Amino acid sequence: MKKLFKERTVHFIVVAFLIGMFAGVNMSFSATASEPPHRYLDYFHKVYQIIKTDYVDVPGTKDLFYGAIRGMIASLDDPFSRFLDEKAFKELKEGTTGEFVGVGIEISVKDGQIVVISPIDGTPAMKAGIQAGDTIIKVNGTEIKDKDLSDIVNLIRGKPDTEVTLSIKREGYDELLDIEIERAPIKIETVKHDIIKDTKTGYLKVSLFSENTPNDVREALKDFRKNNINKLIVDLRWNPGGLLDGAISISDMFLDKGKEIVSTRGRKGTGSIRQYGSENDPLYNGKMIVIVNRGSASASEIFSGAMSDNNRSKLLGEKTFGKGSVQKFFNLNENVGVSLTIAKYYTPSGISIHGKGIEPDYKVESDVISSDEQKQINILMKKKLLEKFTASHKTYNETTRKEFYEFVKKHDIQLSNKTADYVLKNELSGLSKRPVYDLEFDRQLREALKVIDGS
Repeated sequence: MKKLFKERTVHFIVVAFLIGMFAGVNMSFSATASEPPHRYLDYFHKVYQIIKTDYVDVPGTKDLFYGAIRGMIASLDDPFSRFLDEKAFKELKEGTTGEFVGVGIEISVKDGQIVVISPIDGTPAMKAGIQAGDTIIKVNGTEIKDKDLSDIVNLIRGKPDTEVTLSIKREGYDELLDIEIERAPIKIETVKHDIIKDTKTGYLKVSLFSENTPNDVREALKDFRKNNINKLIVDLRWNPGGLLDGAISISDMFLDKGKEIVSTRGRKGTGSIRQYGSENDPLYNGKMIVIVNRGSASASEIFSGAMSDNNRSKLLGEKTFGKGSVQKFFNLNENVGVSLTIAKYYTPSGISIHGKGIEPDYKVESDVISSDEQKQINILMKKKLLEKFTASHKTYNETTRKEFYEFVKKHDIQLSNKTADYVLKNELSGLSKRPVYDLEFDRQLREALKVIDGS
């Protein structure tokens, strides 16, 4: 049977979502020369018997053992290793399809805090203004520090069309930002592509590496070839990762046969090293540049590292997130399992980016909204003034923009014309089919066009 490797990060889309390696079919155990466990197993058995016979209430056997497993894994102090009961296992399988119910964020534990890796493009979290690097302090007013990750999941999750309030700590802000997000069924369109107007440059946006992503990228490349496109911008911003197999398959479409894509190394002294290389001739041979940012993680970093280290493409944007550990999934039965960190991955040059990220060749910051203006936008959203305006204004044009300037001024909202334009256009885009790219407010994409034209 072919083993499927994927990587997992703790995430709440909200519903679990894979980032990286997912493998496994059978449980396996190996003997070690460490301290024999018999004495501790005896302790465990005695405690179990005491609880079953003497505890004030009648405990459930399943609850006791599931709790013991969670405690054992928690002792590893690794946010990427976890136990998946029936519910979490089902959500994990749903996550690989790119369809789920939630708010649309990927999170991870960093320095003991719950940090947003990335809001998924086009999801409620992205529309509400959640950003990569945000630290979640409260959920619906409840402090989440020291809470179990499964408890945090339950706090964030809920029924579609209900709201959850995340209290966010953001760099540059003195106070917590309370952001209300409406939960919704979400289907991620992981690949979008177009030819940038008035250029002969293709634009390929990959939002996530799911099961269908390689096929969608392959179709996009066929379309570019049909239109004689020999310049390509690959956009991996806000892509939190996905399936390792997907990252390898897509890397294979751009690299010469035999080039290394990524390697993984397990526990020191075990000799557990695996290398993955391109096995086919490339589908695309033209110029390319990859855009990344702080929300590009895991499988995105595998692809970016493979392109950069093989001198296939330059990277432009911001330093990536730095998620480079490998998780393997072990089935306990058909509905329950554990995900354990078993290795770290290395780019072709032999560098582990875990906790470090990848620096781009061309450092280009995105347009940033000031903290003062962000507070004004939050007021605009909280009072539902934006909804009120767009209820009678459906088209983004010069007349609508001028009327919006007057509207926000009338309600004592202080925004620059540029920020007002961005907020308005973003809201109106959500009411219709969002364009594949937007040069007006995308400084990094404009710079990528300049670089690829000059290369």
